[in-house]
Amino acid sequence: MKYCPGGEIGRRNALKMHRPQGHGSSTLPPGTRIQILMIIVNGRAIAQKVLAQIKTDFSGRSISIAAIWVGDNLAINRFVEIKKKYAESIGIKVTVFHFNSNEPEDKIVNKIKELSEDKNISGIIVELPLPDKFNRDKILNSIPKEKDIDVLSASAQENFYNNRIGLLPPAVGALKILFEEYKIDPAKKTIAVLGQSILIGKPISHWLEQVGAKVFRIDEYTSNPKELSHQADIIISGVGKPNLIRENMVKEGAIVVDFGFEKLGDPAPNFSADRHSKKGRVWSRAGKIAGDVDFDSVAPKTYLITPVPGGMGPIVIAAFLKNIVRVTQNSLPKL
Repeated sequence: MKYCPGGEIGRRNALKMHRPQGHGSSTLPPGTRIQILMIIVNGRAIAQKVLAQIKTDFSGRSISIAAIWVGDNLAINRFVEIKKKYAESIGIKVTVFHFNSNEPEDKIVNKIKELSEDKNISGIIVELPLPDKFNRDKILNSIPKEKDIDVLSASAQENFYNNRIGLLPPAVGALKILFEEYKIDPAKKTIAVLGQSILIGKPISHWLEQVGAKVFRIDEYTSNPKELSHQADIIISGVGKPNLIRENMVKEGAIVVDFGFEKLGDPAPNFSADRHSKKGRVWSRAGKIAGDVDFDSVAPKTYLITPVPGGMGPIVIAAFLKNIVRVTQNSLPKL
């Protein structure tokens, strides 16, 4: 397989009946093998293109981001490190404020308020998920919307869900970047969105519906996730459950976008779509980064697929950095 601009092209053989265009009912003989291109997205290459444009757009402006990280989630730690690396590569400063799980909630809220008043801080982010003991909404709502580059406070979300502002949640921005890169038009497509989290599934579902897609919103309460996902032209997952999406959930030629990001170690409870392993839990090698898609079984069926790592993660970070530049330039185009 070779890398192409923005993606890796894989070749797979498929047994298919082929009807050449413009030749009536003529077909190749049954059982003829034809080669079908499969695009494996190179998210790092796409992100670098976006970062280069950002660097040009902000033209040496002084931009500083404050990142709040609470607890000891290893996947979050890794993602924060990558965000900082990408930001600093284009001259954007990121300062991480780490709180342990035992610290009082008010200490975090007070730090956010302090940062909100600091004119040298252009944007504030709170890494999710927070440990269970914390009131997520209280903490997120302490971020002023003018510095809320993740679009997670109630006021920023109200603007987004009412289509009032052009600052897209980073996952939505990343999906838009991906679609533009490969000239994918989601309008009138059937799209299954697995997971309805505040970060990924919920805003993506809303945006897709606004641009004319037929969206299946799938969560843990959905009774027939396999059947719905198998109908979809595009499958998007952001659940955080390794090997959630298997070959039998994907139709031939589908586009599969994996936002899942989990650092494996201890067994994780599986999503209701497929309880395939010991007592409904997934077991994998410690330390490996995995997405929601069982890549080896799913990829051969797809037209385009994003790997983990190296797929949507870098593009999400690039979209997040686009937001900070837009905020500092006070230039928010319409959705």
